[in-house]
Amino acid sequence: MKPKYCDLLPIPDILSAKSFLCIQPHPDDMEIGAGATLARLSKAGANIIYLTITDGSVGTYDPNIETENLVKTRRGETEKSGSLVGVKDFLWLDYPDGGTLPLEEVRSDITHIIRKYRPEAVMVCDPWLPYEAHSDHTKTGLAAAEACLLSGMPNFCPADLQEGLKPYSPDMVAFYYTAYPNTFIDVSQSWDIKLEAIDCHKSQFSGVKADKLKSLLTARAESWSDDQDTLYVEALKVLSIEHLHIIEDTWHC
Repeated sequence: MKPKYCDLLPIPDILSAKSFLCIQPHPDDMEIGAGATLARLSKAGANIIYLTITDGSVGTYDPNIETENLVKTRRGETEKSGSLVGVKDFLWLDYPDGGTLPLEEVRSDITHIIRKYRPEAVMVCDPWLPYEAHSDHTKTGLAAAEACLLSGMPNFCPADLQEGLKPYSPDMVAFYYTAYPNTFIDVSQSWDIKLEAIDCHKSQFSGVKADKLKSLLTARAESWSDDQDTLYVEALKVLSIEHLHIIEDTWHC
């Protein structure tokens, strides 16, 4: 049950935002997590920037593929799939894939990008997802959440200010891959775009594996739509920046 005092910190309306910094630990995460929402937002005129944290170099079961070729392939797949959902700009940090992310460095990088591009909303994977075993996901989510919290403070990452960037905080952060959604987006008109975008990631999903993933995502979207009187829904945890520090019941809100 949502505590009554949660009403004192209302949940932001993600559909009202016009600029998004969308952060993914690996190539393909954004389309899986929120591709249909992004396609809807883009169609409504929102500007969407992708930031990919790792180079995706571990994402294969093929022992014969060279790492350099895999990285190049995955970058191409991301640009193709992102273009389908309406991404305007692609940014890459190119940290090594595979669970060795330096959280503080990634946090500083994200802070720099937030101050440079000044998005109204940041979208990232939820680091508090139960049973998430991939630390690239948890570290990326934590780094992004903390960057959102601190990027408006001039004494945090002061080198940015010396480069001419000003402190800036986004209005909201939206977590995909979340177990505690509070925002349900009707994506019936953009669901096919999401599935087409996922199909671009052929190095990761093809044949039976692709069909299984799309079936799972579709079944989940249909289950979330049961109370929405629509066909497909994507669910997010949308929070204001104030929710991200010492609010014990943020998980309820």
